[in-house]
Amino acid sequence: MVRKRRDKREQVRSKRRYARPIWKRSATELTPRKRRVRAKSLEALALVRREKLTLRQASGRVGLEPNVVRRNTNAFRRVRGRWKAKTFDHMPRNLIIYEKGRKVIVEVTDSRIASLIGEYHNRMKHFLETGRSRFLKELRRKRFKDSKGRTHTLETDAKTVFAIKQREPTPEFFEIYRW
Repeated sequence: MVRKRRDKREQVRSKRRYARPIWKRSATELTPRKRRVRAKSLEALALVRREKLTLRQASGRVGLEPNVVRRNTNAFRRVRGRWKAKTFDHMPRNLIIYEKGRKVIVEVTDSRIASLIGEYHNRMKHFLETGRSRFLKELRRKRFKDSKGRTHTLETDAKTVFAIKQREPTPEFFEIYRW
């Protein structure tokens, strides 16, 4: 009887030991709690990269332990006894892009591609505010591969972008006054 319990414990430990780490899993494989932890870890990583904070300061701001952030991102390395953020990481992220006249959700595994998509959205915002298509022309024929190996091209045609944005539902405005 004692042997059976020990065997069961060893099985549980071995399953835990060989489970894929959070930074390798796609969002669909994570529980809601682990998704929140991943989002907070990414936020801490962004603070370290953008605001040049230490790992301890950034993890304190988001409310996580530094070792949790390191384990969940795999984007830190030791340099002279201190934890430094790597210049890029390979965590899967689900992002929205516009391609072939429609809105598409893609999963990318490289932070450099995620930055490109973020830049694309910023340029689209400038284009929609000003009407100048030169913001989009600079990203013409930009291609990238998603986590499944499919190639995507960002939509940069001005008329198509306007058409996509017009099809999107506008948030309802709650009116408190009655005229």
